[in-house]
Amino acid sequence: MSTEYEQSAASAIAAAWIEANRGRLGAASDRIWELAEPGLCEVESAEVLIALLAEAGFTIDRGAAGFESGFVARFGTTGPIIGLSCEYDATPGELQDAVPHAADRPGRTAGFTDLHNGIGVASAGAACAIARALSTGGLPGRIVVLGTPAEKLCVGKPFFARDGHLDGLDAVVAWHPRKYSTVEWDDGPGVQLGAVFGFAGRTTYAARPWDGVNALDAVVLMDVILKYIKDRLPASIRASVSRIIVDGGLHPTSVPATAQAWYVHRAADLDGIRQVSDLVTRAAESAAHATGAVMTRDVVSATRPWLPNHALAESAWRGLQEAGAPRFSEAAKAFGREVMRNVGREVLAEPFDETLTDPSARAGLDFAGGADDVNEFCWHAPTARIYVAHGLVGDHLPNWARSAFTGIDAAHSTVITAARAMAFTVLRLLQNPHELQAAAAEFRDRIESAGRIPVQLPADARPPLETVGMPPFVAHHLLRASDARRGADSR
Repeated sequence: MSTEYEQSAASAIAAAWIEANRGRLGAASDRIWELAEPGLCEVESAEVLIALLAEAGFTIDRGAAGFESGFVARFGTTGPIIGLSCEYDATPGELQDAVPHAADRPGRTAGFTDLHNGIGVASAGAACAIARALSTGGLPGRIVVLGTPAEKLCVGKPFFARDGHLDGLDAVVAWHPRKYSTVEWDDGPGVQLGAVFGFAGRTTYAARPWDGVNALDAVVLMDVILKYIKDRLPASIRASVSRIIVDGGLHPTSVPATAQAWYVHRAADLDGIRQVSDLVTRAAESAAHATGAVMTRDVVSATRPWLPNHALAESAWRGLQEAGAPRFSEAAKAFGREVMRNVGREVLAEPFDETLTDPSARAGLDFAGGADDVNEFCWHAPTARIYVAHGLVGDHLPNWARSAFTGIDAAHSTVITAARAMAFTVLRLLQNPHELQAAAAEFRDRIESAGRIPVQLPADARPPLETVGMPPFVAHHLLRASDARRGADSR
């Protein structure tokens, strides 16, 4: 039996599983959309994925890397080990309903702008389809599904890397939605570092502030200092800084004895992130000195830069070509045209991209200034990232318009295509050892050329909820969940 026939047969088995479970995968995406659990809270969402994987014969390890919503699922006992990545965190404050105009969904505290409700579903679906093909055809291969929480915070994968969950993989195949369908080539996501700055002062009655040390004043002063000095960062490092105050005191009549701010720094590379981090830390030290508070700094996320692998990208591109571009229903297109009208755009007959874009055609065009912890995989194994079209063609949309598409059947089309592309890519690698060997050789060459960059997360770093206690987005989520339970009990 020829390799080509074996691969086609394996792909056909995987494709049949995905098609037979199309409705179930769509329902899983919709369920996670309804749950809308923010990063670090996505426990029920993880269970939606775990149920799919367990039924397909995967063994499940919950609580991976110290996260209640983290998991590792494994299938197979012999052969190359291929990793697939699941993400399933919602973004706090994204309240949009699944309608073609700006409208909040009642009771919602978080939502999805870029289909994180479907990323884990497609990866889990691909894993189940691959498992069916391996079991049916007797093909050797091992699949590891990594359920990594809080991608929006770039938290999960650095902890997975530090704790050894990424060791021993022969390749990783990941995916993400984008306006068009392609494969990452050279210009991957940027680098991110998240740090919680704590200030300890001394409380007193607010009418006698001179008897205390106001920790909140230190947080506010740090922010003011940073606003005046961050222009020193050169434009070439493509840096950005954002933050929230996670502790600002307990009561307005008491001087806050403690305060915390969670800062996120982004840049194109590690040198840039060091420049940003040094600047932010100097602002914190200056604020502490001026107010008399004691400052602490706890790193809660730290990623490395993207490391390309063209050999694996070519395999993934062939897998995506075999899967084909997503096809969207007429109802989804009508929805898209209505969104175009409501955002003031020219209304197109074809609002979605139903073509494939050659990866090399996007070289040098795709860095948008963001960051993603998918980069962590690249330093442990050859990594490919597939992009599948989702949302309207054209320029950036307002967040409500992006969110609206994650809760309709257009999302299902993207999820199914992504599942097919990942399944076909992994089966290619398992049945064509020379492709996996080429990816491994390039990985070794790039590591030797760039120098191996170790995990950037400190050895003593703790997951954020152990560091910051109860961030506002977690408190809001828990309050919503409590209200929902009370409502159910009253019925």
